[in-house]
Amino acid sequence: MRFLFCDRIVELEPGNRALASKMVSLSEEFLPDHYPRQPVMPSTLVMECLAQLAGWLYVVTENFAITTVLGLAQGVSIHGMVRPGENLTLEAWVLYGHRDGVTMRGEARRGNEVILRAERMLFASRPSPAEADIARARELFRYISGGFQLHREGKQ
Repeated sequence: MRFLFCDRIVELEPGNRALASKMVSLSEEFLPDHYPRQPVMPSTLVMECLAQLAGWLYVVTENFAITTVLGLAQGVSIHGMVRPGENLTLEAWVLYGHRDGVTMRGEARRGNEVILRAERMLFASRPSPAEADIARARELFRYISGGFQLHREGKQ
């Protein structure tokens, strides 16, 4: 089983920010066990949604030529629960880049209500020099993002 949490990337400005959506459905595999008769999306998975979006923002910013991993999440605050039938809006911002990594922040919202906030997410990366790896990352992004089209200097 593989958890992919962004249903659709709505906006993405490489090096700046990304906006995505996640509709929580009653058919999610994690809901029957969390909690019986009162299903809610675990806050750890809301954080995972945000980390996936931020990770893709970083990969796209580096033109798909890296692999990345979340190494640190600080200042994470939880302000509510997400139930089936609710739509999450996820937003990530680049704070600054550094050698072999980037620092970001992000929010998960239901409407205007902040559900989860991460003040600092630190991603580490390494180069992916093989053209096949870069092409695979581009194709995976198209699939995961719901068909989001990147436009760079008049090119896709």
